[in-house]
Amino acid sequence: MDTNINEMNTNAEDASAEKKEDVMEVCGIRADMTLGEIMQMKPEIVPILMEAGMHCVSCPAALMETLEEASMVHGIPIDELMIYIKESLEKEQPEG
Repeated sequence: MDTNINEMNTNAEDASAEKKEDVMEVCGIRADMTLGEIMQMKPEIVPILMEAGMHCVSCPAALMETLEEASMVHGIPIDELMIYIKESLEKEQPEG
């Protein structure tokens, strides 16, 4: 019986690792990060998210929501949101 439990744990770990590899990432922002983590790391994201229609950034409960969860709640496809974030952040960076 212990073998089955160990096998189940290994399978769950493998699936978790695969899932992490599938998560979209742009400019250091991952879709599975919470809004709180993202805003702490990149405060300049706040107006970008608000322009995208995610006015929830000021809601305390939203801080614990992942970017992907928040995008679903607002009916914004995560891939489109990630592209919008990337383009917006790249626009803000001065050319050098």
